[in-house]
Amino acid sequence: MNDELIALVERASAQTAPWLGQKRQLALRLFDRLAAGAPALLADWQTDPDLGVEQGTSRGGGDLVEQPLLNVAPQFSELLQENLMEKALAWQGNQENAAHLALLNGGRFLYVPDGTERPAPVVLAGEHSHPNVHDLILVGAGATVTIIDDQPMATTKPSFHATELLLGERAHVNFYQLSDFGARVSRQVVACYQAQYSQLAVTTVLGSHPAQVTRLTNWLDGQGAQADYQLLSLVDEDSFPQIEPHFKTAGPAAGVQFSQRAFADPTALVKALAATAPRIMVDRVSQRFH
Repeated sequence: MNDELIALVERASAQTAPWLGQKRQLALRLFDRLAAGAPALLADWQTDPDLGVEQGTSRGGGDLVEQPLLNVAPQFSELLQENLMEKALAWQGNQENAAHLALLNGGRFLYVPDGTERPAPVVLAGEHSHPNVHDLILVGAGATVTIIDDQPMATTKPSFHATELLLGERAHVNFYQLSDFGARVSRQVVACYQAQYSQLAVTTVLGSHPAQVTRLTNWLDGQGAQADYQLLSLVDEDSFPQIEPHFKTAGPAAGVQFSQRAFADPTALVKALAATAPRIMVDRVSQRFH
């Protein structure tokens, strides 16, 4: 990794928490020692880096905290430090992950405390104009929540949108995501970590402009943890998305189910989605297709 880019990241990191700035710089300094990543992504990021910072909004109450990832309030800094690209998606995993961390433009930190039962879906919405976006979602023990992720990646620069979703013991989460990218070279990652007896259902919709590669990973770290993945994709002669599922389990009675369905007609896809998804997700997908 060239010294000029390291210097740029050092200056950009000055606007974030000291530990995060140090972690981003370390990712670049160790870059050459890590396994190779996607050449097209890395070449663009090194020759034409985008270090702009997105200004997100905050919301919070007794049952939910949502803040910009690069500007988390001090009382949540420890949670971020312990979990950001440590358990679900390892920044040391390859050069692609390390560069993504170093060049972060923003994203969301979403925290659902222990025991929360939230009846209405939590919607993550808003268009992203920069190429490196990361959402860290922590769901506490015994919490129940539905999350809808509808965040189009509008930039045409090679892009990487990562979501880390960590579930505490006996947490129940329904996670819905619509993949929409402006760049031909693009990655979407949903990396999960589940404690024992947690339950996770993930529905990913690949529409007219999906990520070039969609990577779904999960470490079910405890007995009784269960995950169910449903992938719905719209068939398009110009779009050939690559799907990379990778799951591992630890403990008895932990398991994963994975299904994938392709549709030539958007109406048929929306109808299939409506069988399980909340109305707000179905409406968003339907509006995007039409």
